[in-house]
Amino acid sequence: MKTANDSTENGTKLPQYSVPKYNKPLVGRMKFYYKNPIADAYFSYLLAFGARGGADIGEAFYAVRNVGQYDTQAWVRELTKLAGIIEREAEKSLAHGHTITAREKFLRAYYLNRAALMNLSPVRETRRYNEIRDLSVKHFRKAAALYNPPIEAIEIDFEGKKLPGYFIKPDHSNEKKPTLYVVGGGESFSEDMCLLFGIGDNERGYNVITVDLPGMGNTAAQGMYMRPDMDKAASKVIDYLETRPDVDMEKLALFGPSLGGYSATKTASHDKRVKALIANSIILNLHDYLVQAKELKILAKYENSALFKYGTRVFGSWLAGLYNMMDVFKWRWNVTTIQEWLDACKEFTADPSGIECPTLLMVGEDELAYPATHQFHEEALEKIRHPKKDMVIGKAEIGAAGKNMLPNLTVIRHIVFDWLDELFDEKNNNQLTGAKLEPEPAQL
Repeated sequence: MKTANDSTENGTKLPQYSVPKYNKPLVGRMKFYYKNPIADAYFSYLLAFGARGGADIGEAFYAVRNVGQYDTQAWVRELTKLAGIIEREAEKSLAHGHTITAREKFLRAYYLNRAALMNLSPVRETRRYNEIRDLSVKHFRKAAALYNPPIEAIEIDFEGKKLPGYFIKPDHSNEKKPTLYVVGGGESFSEDMCLLFGIGDNERGYNVITVDLPGMGNTAAQGMYMRPDMDKAASKVIDYLETRPDVDMEKLALFGPSLGGYSATKTASHDKRVKALIANSIILNLHDYLVQAKELKILAKYENSALFKYGTRVFGSWLAGLYNMMDVFKWRWNVTTIQEWLDACKEFTADPSGIECPTLLMVGEDELAYPATHQFHEEALEKIRHPKKDMVIGKAEIGAAGKNMLPNLTVIRHIVFDWLDELFDEKNNNQLTGAKLEPEPAQL
């Protein structure tokens, strides 16, 4: 992890990073199991979420022991098979009154099924996708009911439809607590965000809320798709928070990973009820962010070429691993081609000059090496209007150099909670003493 202070008269200048030779969009320079970087990224997520209650490391390696890096069907088959075994064990534990064991097993079954969806197309295999998705939610909610206090399943009204999500309390009281609202990414589910923050974090003393905004989770199946004004739906979630007696609205923080780095930024720019913003990483123009991966331009150009598809599979090109992921994005954006998706993303732009709250920017150094990402951070540090704007750069030596500082979920949580603790404690101290909160120098 790297922090720095380097301001100039013309704005803030970040350290320059050269793109590592083997830098890839999802995993940076790191390698875990597969040569194919897309398959390797999926496997790294399986390992990373294991640290938060997902599949145990032994289960993860066992599940993929016979799964080739281009064999998407085997990936789905083996992960769902193992999830079924663990589900049956969870039911036995529950029947014998071992509620903590059952809870942990249901959570592991959830993530194995959820990880299976990474290699399954909701466009070409819609029924199978929905079956696994529904099963994963069932497992998660069985686990959620066994926590103390239970994790609340909630729904937010939005334009005549329901946005599903969860609210996690640190205790049973209705005392007002600082609250972290976790806005999901372009391929995430609200259940994933509960694993990232909330589950196992009771001692931190924070409420955690996460909701699938339009296009996220499985909302596309209900006719809700990704849209540039994600802030409108996010503000409805904030409306809901205002109705709860256990939420301290003066200590409301927004955290956004991946596409959430756009949605949370957009929301903080327009909704002044947000008292702190954490973007990991900040995205000010989604199209420009995406096309940093030159492979997307190639896929967009040749997507419908039968010869190209055949060649990528026969000759082992890692581009073959992108097809199912692209189907997920086309489904969530309600488009039919990659080029249409990229064109639609041109409308996803955010202006950081509207942000008036303390802000923390997080980014892995391998992601920061890409020019558009680098420019987004310099622009944000220059234009954010609050004097407290901090930045943390994840380093390769701690496994936090990749996209959104992945796959080190632990260091992400430590950075976020420690920053919020210091921020909100400072507000408390100034409220108690009547002192005025003085601006802090910009940090990178």
